[in-house]
This record gives sequence, structure tokens and C-alpha cells, in this order.
Amino acid sequence: MSKSLGRLDVVRDVKTELKTQSSTVTFKQGKPIDFQALADAVDKAGFKAGAITISATGTLQVASDGRVTFTVSGTKQTFPLADSPQLAGLNGDRGKEISIVAKVEFQESPPRLVLVSERGRDSMKEMKGMEGMKGVKDMGR
Repeated sequence: MSKSLGRLDVVRDVKTELKTQSSTVTFKQGKPIDFQALADAVDKAGFKAGAITISATGTLQVASDGRVTFTVSGTKQTFPLADSPQLAGLNGDRGKEISIVAKVEFQESPPRLVLVSERGRDSMKEMKGMEGMKGVKDMGR
């Protein structure tokens, strides 16, 4: 699993835990993330790609059509955010750099992010001093 994900140009580091059937991927700064390529790499390693959860630092913006987007720090990569109660709680943080945890939805192109939690969560401690994203890829057989 780690070898398959590590071959992707965007990946800086991979740690795979077969016991939990998940991989933690640290991405190279400034490289755009292709979530479908991550899922394909998991499939090529002999596993079935499951959900992708990311921890990221970036900025919330409101697009001209009223949709909220998230731009990852250190990149120009922007993702639309799905409506959620967590998103509604971030109204005052638009335009500010924040840390989030989100699940990736593949139903649209580009994929949308569904917020799981906002800044201040224990899982964000590993992001201190790091720009960009980390991803956790769940896999099943």
C-alpha cells in the first residue's frame, strides 16, 4: 500500500497501518491533490478504496454563486465545501486561515469536502507548522 501511494508525485510520506486498514499520507507542498489518483493507487495495491479524510489548513472564501470554497495554504488548490452544520458555524472565519478535518465526496468534479470538524481539534495538532494537507485513506478488502 505504502509503495503504491508513495509512487504518486504529490506524496511526500506514507504510513500504512494494516491493522486499521488505513494510510496517512503527507503531501508535497504546492502540488495539486488528485483524490481519484489516490483511490486508484489503493486499488492497484490490491485493496478497495474507501473514504478519504483530510486535515488541512487554508482559507474559506465565498464564490460569486454563493458557494463556499476552501483554498489549501501553500497551494492554489480550491475545493467546494458541501453544506453542513459545521460549515454554518464557520461564517465568521471566511477569509481567515483555519484548520479543518473533512471527508472527500467524489460525486462531483472537482470533489467536494464535507467538514467533519473545525480548528482546535486534537487531530489538528500534527498540522502545526505544516502548510498544505494530510490525508487519511481508509481501505477495505
